[in-house]
Amino acid sequence: TRRRGCVNLTLRPISSFGATVNRNATEPIQPGQSIPILPLAFVAGLTYFLMLLFIWGPFAMTSGMGWETYYTVNSETASLWRNFLYTPDPMRIHAGNFYELAYVLGGWVGARGSFVPYQILYATLWWARSFLGFLLIRRLIPKSAVLPFITGAIMLVHAPDFLIGWLGQLHQFGYFLWLLIALNLLVGALECTILRAAIFVAAGWLFQYLCLWTYEAPLPIILVAPVAFAFVLKRKLDRSRASILAFWYVPSVIYLYLSYQRYVHMGGSGYQLGLMRKSFAVADILSDWIFNVRYSLSFWSWQKVAGDMEPAQVFALGAGTLVVFAAAAFLVGRHPDKRWEGVRDGRLWRLLCVGFVFLLLSFPVQLLLAGARELRRTQLLSAIAAAIVLGCLVYLIAGWIPPKALRPGAAFLLVAPIIWFGACRVIERQASHRAQWNYHLTAMSDLVRGIGRLKDGTVVVMTNIPRDRDPFYAYAFWFNNALRLAYPR
Repeated sequence: TRRRGCVNLTLRPISSFGATVNRNATEPIQPGQSIPILPLAFVAGLTYFLMLLFIWGPFAMTSGMGWETYYTVNSETASLWRNFLYTPDPMRIHAGNFYELAYVLGGWVGARGSFVPYQILYATLWWARSFLGFLLIRRLIPKSAVLPFITGAIMLVHAPDFLIGWLGQLHQFGYFLWLLIALNLLVGALECTILRAAIFVAAGWLFQYLCLWTYEAPLPIILVAPVAFAFVLKRKLDRSRASILAFWYVPSVIYLYLSYQRYVHMGGSGYQLGLMRKSFAVADILSDWIFNVRYSLSFWSWQKVAGDMEPAQVFALGAGTLVVFAAAAFLVGRHPDKRWEGVRDGRLWRLLCVGFVFLLLSFPVQLLLAGARELRRTQLLSAIAAAIVLGCLVYLIAGWIPPKALRPGAAFLLVAPIIWFGACRVIERQASHRAQWNYHLTAMSDLVRGIGRLKDGTVVVMTNIPRDRDPFYAYAFWFNNALRLAYPR
């Protein structure tokens, strides 16, 4: 303060962790409070990457894809740009985008035909799902560091589905990327000026298109997202913004119309119709729906699978994942936005409700399938919503602890079992995929060494295949594809 030429200065202590800086005049920093040297987004992104090295890294160079190899065969035989499009199904025209990208990347680095580029691209999309999930929650709950961080971590290790970590589902992680980018743009459209909102919604069209024309499962989430996020943020939409947000539905309406034209007037794909459930009784569908929602959240009940890794190795890798999370939690716990008083319980409860609605809407498309309870592909999409639900529950429970200083630590302790169970199950599932790949690799290596070169038109028959270890998954189509990859024309 200044009085008659005199200046009184108030000195504040500087923390050893970072410099004391007042970045917002409306929320002055308290004495002793510090701003971390490392930005929260950097800490979260680095943490997810290091956790991924423990749960994915051991398999990156040693596991491949023995089935669902249609895209790889197509990459070997068709022209470059055509390979990016899945022409047999116009409504899933972008299902092959990332398979072809992985193949092209392999060619650029001199490893054409190797599955290592596929592994790297899969891991990149896996990481991106968690990081974009972190950014989404950070936008919805901007005053919390803990909730976005733990939500992204749970998303990374969410493992009820047996096919997590398998390259044959690369396209699924591709549409997760497009979906989360579109949802982040939608939240931005609710918070910015009218002009920017229009730009964000228009940009969202592109990512909705890439998402829906890869796989139809996220359509219910896309349809309710504008209302859901407006509810979380408690935004009262004026006429201009409501009109702009109405244009969000353009890709969805087009997709629904084209799907109607195809399935009603032209008939659907024979393969897809063959996967449909036989009973559409309401009780049966509700039973499958409840089962999938419950199983997605019940991390302690996620089934174990046998693989080619010893339990001690699984334990060590799971422990490493948990140590990385704990170390990062220490940094996040020192972030100034860890404080609970800046986050209103009302918004948390609204986010919890929206997360549960998204979880319910993660399954309607899967419920049309005969294998709705098989836990193969059916649980992959639910990781996003399940992480939001579990993260909010942990955050709300930790918020009941009276000493506010203990709440971040309590939240991390509550999340630790989820990280542990999830990491171990992810590792076990990938060990199982690698064991199956080794059966396939051994069989094809023996075959190629045994018969050598072949003339065009030669018929190859393999006999004495064990039923319990069929390297071609009891489907002659995958045997044919394996031969085409071994003997390209």
